[in-house]
Amino acid sequence: MEPQSTTSGSSLPSDLTWEILCRLPAKSVGRFRCVSRLWLSITTDPRFIKSFGTTRQPSVLLCSIIGHDMFVSSIRYYSPSQPIHLYLIKVPGKHCYFSHMDSVQGLICIDDLNSKVPLVWNPTTGQLLVLPKPKISSRYTNVFLGYDPVEGKHKVLGLPHRKTCYVCRVFTLGTGQESWRTVRTNFKHRVGAFAIGRCIKGVIYYLARNRQGYDTVVMSFDVRSEIFHMIEVPSSIRRDELITYKGRLACIDANNDKRLWSLEDEDKQHKWSFQDFLSPFYKMFELEGSTHAGEFIYVPFNRLSYIEFYDPVRNSFRKLKLEGIEDEKIGHAVMAFPNHIESLMSL
Repeated sequence: MEPQSTTSGSSLPSDLTWEILCRLPAKSVGRFRCVSRLWLSITTDPRFIKSFGTTRQPSVLLCSIIGHDMFVSSIRYYSPSQPIHLYLIKVPGKHCYFSHMDSVQGLICIDDLNSKVPLVWNPTTGQLLVLPKPKISSRYTNVFLGYDPVEGKHKVLGLPHRKTCYVCRVFTLGTGQESWRTVRTNFKHRVGAFAIGRCIKGVIYYLARNRQGYDTVVMSFDVRSEIFHMIEVPSSIRRDELITYKGRLACIDANNDKRLWSLEDEDKQHKWSFQDFLSPFYKMFELEGSTHAGEFIYVPFNRLSYIEFYDPVRNSFRKLKLEGIEDEKIGHAVMAFPNHIESLMSL
């Protein structure tokens, strides 16, 4: 934090100015950067940007890409109903899709299938950063976004589609890096097309196949150390879904829809435990993840008129009605990003 002192042009101590700015909406902070050099210095300080993110209330971000148009709406968790106010962002390519990951410390990864380059998007500032094309021996690239909470850095991990690999590509945001670095994985594995990944406590997890290509495994990538591990999974875990539940990697049991497996990560032992719930997981809904309070978030497959929340501890449900959705804009191809927070990071 800034020292307790005043500067020319300001009658407030700089640490108090810091605290006030940190509690303002992101759009206001963006405008106030023009007020003075002091305010610009404070609000662009990496420590301030990191602190700002910790004060934000998470929301569900609903997004849909149709052609060059991306429609976006942010939904608060706790409200009986709320109207949808969509805003429009232009994307460079006609065939862009969202990486199968959550929002990571306020940023989201997008892939352009035409140009075969990844993009990083900050929904708060509206910025889209086009990354250089990674040199990977595959037509398409799987991209996973990670965040190191210790150093406050985002990194993009690139791996080839459906090819056994022992190296990957890594791009660090905000460091002036102009090309992808090559990092050895030390574990030969193969990643399927549009693979699912999650970033939890500075570690990227993603589904893959082992070197023989038969068994499903979870690969972990420590964002700070850039070290990989291969984690075996119980045979009954569903192969197409990973979520974050109470700060851990989790997945539904393929044979028992009332059972959730969670990855215990104490001392890097990578053991799995399971928990049974009274109510089964929905089959006509997409399980998008869980809130920080431990409620599962469900989005309907057919029509996005509401979001369902289920508390497995209390065995209770609640609906969040969404009003004013136009089907042609955000109807069926919607992507939901739970626990999204505002970020002031410049791309």
